[in-house]
Amino acid sequence: MALIEEFNSQGNFLFRRRTYIPGIILILSFFFIPDVNYWGGNYHSNLWYTLGCLSISILGQIIRAWTIGHTPENTSGRNTEWQVADTINKTGIYSLVRHPLYLGNFFIYLGVVILLKSFLFAIVFILFFYLYYERIMFAEETFLREKFGDDYLSWANSTPAFIPGFRNYKPAELSFSLRNVFKREYAGIFGIIFIYSFMDILILYFNERGRFLESFFSGLRIEQIWFLGFGIAFYILLRFLVKGTNLMEVEGRW
Repeated sequence: MALIEEFNSQGNFLFRRRTYIPGIILILSFFFIPDVNYWGGNYHSNLWYTLGCLSISILGQIIRAWTIGHTPENTSGRNTEWQVADTINKTGIYSLVRHPLYLGNFFIYLGVVILLKSFLFAIVFILFFYLYYERIMFAEETFLREKFGDDYLSWANSTPAFIPGFRNYKPAELSFSLRNVFKREYAGIFGIIFIYSFMDILILYFNERGRFLESFFSGLRIEQIWFLGFGIAFYILLRFLVKGTNLMEVEGRW
C-alpha cells in the first residue's frame, strides 16, 4: 500500500489517496517467487533478465517524469475530495495520449510482473489494471467532458486514451523541470529500486539457499547491497531536500 498524489489526465492535482496495486503485486509474488528459476541457469545471467524487466519499469517512470516535468502551477486546486481542472493540456505528451500517468504506471508494474516469469500472473495483472484504471479514467473524462464540453471532445477525439499516437504531436508549452520531477517522484523512484531489490533477493534465496546457511546478510550479492544502498541514500537525500529546504521549489510549477 502506498500513499500517492493523484492527477487527472491533464496532470492537474486531484487528491491524495492510497493505491493498493504495489502491495497486491508484492503479496501475490510470494506465491510465484519460490518457482522462479534463474534465466540462463545462474545469477549473473539472470541479472541480465532482471535488468531487462527493470528497463520496462524505467520506461514507465520516464513517461511519468515527462508528464510531471511539464506540469505548471495554478492548473488546479489542492482539493482532496473532488476533481478539479482549470484548463485542458493539449501539448507535449498530452498531444500523444490522454492518460500518460496511467500509461507510465502500467509499464512500471508490468516490468515487476514479467520478472516473475508467469504468463498467468501477467494476464491477471493486465485484467486487474484495466478494471482498476478504467473506472478512474471514466470518472475523470466524464468530469472533463461536462466542464469543457466541445473543447474537451475535440481534443479527446483526436488523442488516444491509452495507446499513444504520434501524428499530432505538439511540443509542450512549458519547459521541462527535472527538479519538479524529483520533488514529485522521488518516493516512486525509490519504490522501483526497493521492489526490484526485494524480488531479486528472494529469487536469489530460493535458487541458492546454501548461501544463506550462515546468515541471511552473508548470502546477499554485492550488487544487491550496492543497488539497495543507493536507493536508500537517494530517498533520504531527496526527502531532506524536498521537506527540509526550498532547493526543489521551481517558480511557475506546482
